[in-house]
Amino acid sequence: RMARMTAGLTQRALAGLAGLSQQEASKAENGATDLSLDARCRLASACGHEIGWRLYPVATVRMRDSGQLGIAQAIVSAAHPTWRPQLEVPVAQGDLRAADLLLLGADEIIHVEIERALVDFQAQLRSAQLKREALAAAEERPIRLVLAVPDTRTSRARLAPFAELIARTLPVRSARAWRAIRDGEPLGGDGILFVRATTRG
Repeated sequence: RMARMTAGLTQRALAGLAGLSQQEASKAENGATDLSLDARCRLASACGHEIGWRLYPVATVRMRDSGQLGIAQAIVSAAHPTWRPQLEVPVAQGDLRAADLLLLGADEIIHVEIERALVDFQAQLRSAQLKREALAAAEERPIRLVLAVPDTRTSRARLAPFAELIARTLPVRSARAWRAIRDGEPLGGDGILFVRATTRG
C-alpha cells in the first residue's frame, strides 16, 4: 500500500499496470495469503519495486494522471526562460530511475522530485537523494535537490513532524526556491517547494 501511494497510484491503476484485477491488488494490500508470489511481484514491479525481504526501489514510476504533471506544469510555467526544463530524465546510463523534472541553468541544475502523496517522507527523501547522486556523477555543475509537494493543509501537516529534518536537509525554503525559479537565479542549496497546481494532470 505504501509503495502504491508513494507512486501516486489508485488500486485500480496499479492493478491495470500489473495486468491483474483490482480485487487482487486489494488482497495483496490486506495481507491475504492466497495470492500468488507472481501476482505480488507484478504488483510490486508496477509501482517501481521488487520483492525481497523488503521492498527495494528499482525503477521510477513515470508521471501519470496523478497530479504530478499538473505540479510539473505549474513549476515550468513559472520558470524564468533561462531555465531549460526537461521531464523524466534518466539518472544514469542503464539506470531505470528518472528525475521527475530538471531545470538546467548555466551555473547549476535544479533537480525537482514531485511527491504528491507524502506517505514515508524519509524514504521518499532518500530515494530523491540517491537519484541526485547518480545524476551528479556525470555532471560538472552543482545539482540542487528540490522536493515539490502540493501546497495543501494536508501536505503541510504531514511535513510538520519532520520540520527539523527538513530544515537541516532541505534548508532553502519554498519562497526562496520560487524566487530562484522565477528570476533565473542560482538556488545555491537544496530545498522544498510548495506548489499549487493549476491543472489536474
